[in-house]
Amino acid sequence: MKKFIVLFLVNSLFAKVNIVASITDLADIAATIGGKEVKVTAIAKGTQNPHYVEVLPSYMLKVRRADIYLKVGMELDLWSQQIIDGSRNGRVRIVDCSQNIKRLEVPTGKVDASQGDIHRLGNPHYWLDPENGVIIAETITEALSAVDPKHQELYQTNLEAFRRELESRLRRWQEEYADLQGKNIIFYHNSWPYFAQRFGLKTVGFVEDKPGIPPTPAHLNDLMEVIRQQGVRIVAMEPYFSDRAPEFLREKTGIRVVKLAQSVGALPGADSYLDLFELNLKTLQSIWGE
Repeated sequence: MKKFIVLFLVNSLFAKVNIVASITDLADIAATIGGKEVKVTAIAKGTQNPHYVEVLPSYMLKVRRADIYLKVGMELDLWSQQIIDGSRNGRVRIVDCSQNIKRLEVPTGKVDASQGDIHRLGNPHYWLDPENGVIIAETITEALSAVDPKHQELYQTNLEAFRRELESRLRRWQEEYADLQGKNIIFYHNSWPYFAQRFGLKTVGFVEDKPGIPPTPAHLNDLMEVIRQQGVRIVAMEPYFSDRAPEFLREKTGIRVVKLAQSVGALPGADSYLDLFELNLKTLQSIWGE
């Protein structure tokens, strides 16, 4: 009995904070803030569409052992609530990482299924603005400090280091990739308004007819006209979408089709939250610089 008590106290003393995140981007930021004091797992892989994740019993088991669950929020990861409920973990701290984000594209009128995959609370791909990465990190730091107050100073120190590194990189990116400002671009899905706004890209169309709805022939014809009239050189897409329609546009107009990393792990080189931006910016500049 004494041995059991000693083992329990030792395990409690050195136990890491167990964090489960909906997506790899939140997981990577949490690992950066938590350092050696946390164990972090992501549900959706970077190669998956985060809107649609099959709920598996293994995910519920992961959350059953979690101290913190990080949600994207804004109706992107609605599937996460089923996982949380199924875990039967009444002590897990649920953190909505969108809570302090300045939201883009919040609908002002009626929202219904005829409009496609429209989110009532605004566009939920907010992590694709690196400045929002700091806000996410602050939210995670607050949650970690509440769950594990004895390491609060460490978490705050890691937050400040992350903030300095991100701000330094952002200044460099805005100088190094300044020629992206004002460039016309077509995206496959409306995942990129935060990224486009931060780096000055001008979105002139989407391959999808409406968010989440495949393009019709008429819509593709309209896009071909936009490409020709506005001199669009790039259609960008996430790796998990079919490239059938983008390749059709390429064959008809000569536009370049590029794949961008929406999340950590989506493509080789997108190995961390900061590397994701480095890869995407370099990919775009390599074509516009030709």
